[in-house]
Amino acid sequence: MRSLSSSRVLRIHVAAIVAVALIIGSATTVAARKPPPPPPPPPSGSAPTVSIAATGTLEPDQVYAIVDVTVTCAVGSTVSNGWLYVLHGDLGGSGTFAAPCTGTPQLAHSRVVNGNRFTLGDWTATAHLRVTTNGQTTQVQASRTITLVPAVSVRIADQGQLTGTSGGGAAFAVAVACPSGATGQSSSLTVTQGSASGSATFTPICDRQTRTLVLSVAASGGTFHTGSANASVSASVGFNGGSFSGSDSRAVTILESSTGDTTPPSTPPNLSANVFGDGETWLDWNASSDNATPSGLIVYEVFLNGRFDQPIGGGQTAAILYADLGVVNTIDVIAVDGAGNRSAPASVTVDCSFGFGCQ
Repeated sequence: MRSLSSSRVLRIHVAAIVAVALIIGSATTVAARKPPPPPPPPPSGSAPTVSIAATGTLEPDQVYAIVDVTVTCAVGSTVSNGWLYVLHGDLGGSGTFAAPCTGTPQLAHSRVVNGNRFTLGDWTATAHLRVTTNGQTTQVQASRTITLVPAVSVRIADQGQLTGTSGGGAAFAVAVACPSGATGQSSSLTVTQGSASGSATFTPICDRQTRTLVLSVAASGGTFHTGSANASVSASVGFNGGSFSGSDSRAVTILESSTGDTTPPSTPPNLSANVFGDGETWLDWNASSDNATPSGLIVYEVFLNGRFDQPIGGGQTAAILYADLGVVNTIDVIAVDGAGNRSAPASVTVDCSFGFGCQ
């Protein structure tokens, strides 16, 4: 009887232990199958966005275009990359942009480059924005048709010169550039010096090159004299029914007249040419010196194979022209001072006699 009781007690204990083990095992299995808690939801409105302005500005050289992009991303995020592509078919270029993540729209500027040159008018722009948040990256994009409109650059030379011994007027050089396809409109230069003031009008030439005009300004309300003066210029062009302009204002120095001067300026030194296969030629030289005319008023006349090609002034010592294909080209640059005296020519040759282009 005692052994039977002990055996029964042992069985009860064993059963209890097994039951407890089953309960623990079951709880462990449930705990193992329970999914981890989900991550907290992102803050409302945190998805990044990007949009592109309807117009961009085409710089006068037509290699670069400035296009505005608006970026919105949540505080704590970082813009890791921003790309903008401006294309017309297979032609076009690209640029980058960046903006801080503040939770509000931020304006960014992208300078897009196209070595084959942009043209005024409609292009397709596509922006790609990559934003990193808590180690995770999100990429969004936007695309639209944009219109490239002309930028106009204009600069007054730092020095002018009296045009006569009486001091009634003065000459000033103004350098202007605007993209091909724009049309020059009436533009003006105004000069004031004490009670004397005067203005001159001109029309820009838009061919993506920097063109220099020497403008004579007659004084009213007094006379111009040597010394400091204030000058301002506004150059306007038209495109696609709109008007676009550039401006410059600065203090200038008026120098003595070169009337009676018969000494020519020095030959433009160190003339060099860099030619491309299609005949496009980039010229560079150093400034000529003159006994009477300031460097800003020396005009450089560029000749291609004996033909006048273009004037360069306003302190500029570079030019772009297109050589004749199939021949060896001779390019001459002559400096002309305010009295009309002309230097001996600086010359360089460009060989385009090869059947496949220039070198």
